[in-house]
Amino acid sequence: MCMSRLHRAVTAPADGWITVENAEGRLHRVSLIALEGPEPQVGDWLVVHSGYALQRVDSEQAAAIVSELRAGQEALS
Repeated sequence: MCMSRLHRAVTAPADGWITVENAEGRLHRVSLIALEGPEPQVGDWLVVHSGYALQRVDSEQAAAIVSELRAGQEALS
């Protein structure tokens, strides 16, 4: 099963692609073809699903989500 995940842009877009980092620190190259609006900038948070950036998430909401994900991971350790 595929899941949408929160990622932070770590490079500027180039030719419709961008490199993003997930909450665990893994880098992925994803397509921007499904993302509406202006191209994301370094530091922007995006919802990514199956290699496609789908929507933006504001930084406050992203920080809360990442905090909850990390707390959940620590609880499982």
